[in-house]
Amino acid sequence: MELKLPYIDPADFAATLTNNYSFGNNCAWNSINLMFPENVGEGALQLYIRNDIHYFRGKWKFKEESMFISKDQVGKKGLIDFRVNKSGQIHSASIEGDKRFEWEITEVDGFRFFIPEKYLNLHNGRFPDHFEKYCYNNNIINLQKQILTLSPDDIPSAMLLESKMLEFIYYWIDYLRTKEIDLHFDDISNRHLSAINNAHEIVQNHINKTLSIKLLSRKVGLNEYDLKKNFKKIYGLPIHQYHIKLRLEQARELIRTTDLPIATISQIIGYSNRGHFSGLYQRFFGTSPLQDRLNSAH
Repeated sequence: MELKLPYIDPADFAATLTNNYSFGNNCAWNSINLMFPENVGEGALQLYIRNDIHYFRGKWKFKEESMFISKDQVGKKGLIDFRVNKSGQIHSASIEGDKRFEWEITEVDGFRFFIPEKYLNLHNGRFPDHFEKYCYNNNIINLQKQILTLSPDDIPSAMLLESKMLEFIYYWIDYLRTKEIDLHFDDISNRHLSAINNAHEIVQNHINKTLSIKLLSRKVGLNEYDLKKNFKKIYGLPIHQYHIKLRLEQARELIRTTDLPIATISQIIGYSNRGHFSGLYQRFFGTSPLQDRLNSAH
């Protein structure tokens, strides 16, 4: 499948996805939420448009191999593009000298942004090296993790997602000016970073289990205060809220893609009380589990 889209004008980009490819198009806080049609694939984009910059978080999987092709000239309107993927790959058609925006997009989990060249110090020939050094800084890697933890189809997180992406953009622009990164962050030792990442892995692998902060603290070898403070700093949410978020996201996937009874799904993700589960689901997604299932069936 080929998606032929304008890329420089974000409003046209969103309109073309909606009008030509039947994407869902909804306002979400101060962004546009673009949902994949079921016959094409699954996933979403959260698109933010400002006066002279735009950026989006995307996570999707097409049902067939797909290419993105744009007639927009790379660098048009003085915009410099950047792409950061969950796999750790970083790209820029502008920096890499590509003539066209064209790449394989069958499965993507990452974020993109366009910034006017006037905001960037592009006179240095080592500009690509600077971007790579910036992206591989430990603090920026943790910021990327926070961004990529937030799903583009999670409307309640749209504001938090934007704030994290703006942090990424601001620190990048400031780094080009000052060549400093770490001064923006409270220092987290490598030992603490390792412990927090271990805690994150444990939380991910025990979605349906009750979490004890005290036990988690012992397992990763970090006191409770530092564990809670630094986990929130790196992943954007307190441990318990992050755990609930993972549970509800798994529940939504099961509700939308299986015929399992909602009571069974509630049990699978660790909630024995269906009423409590439904209340959490309603507050998090803005709709009940049953209504979400009915809507996804259309």
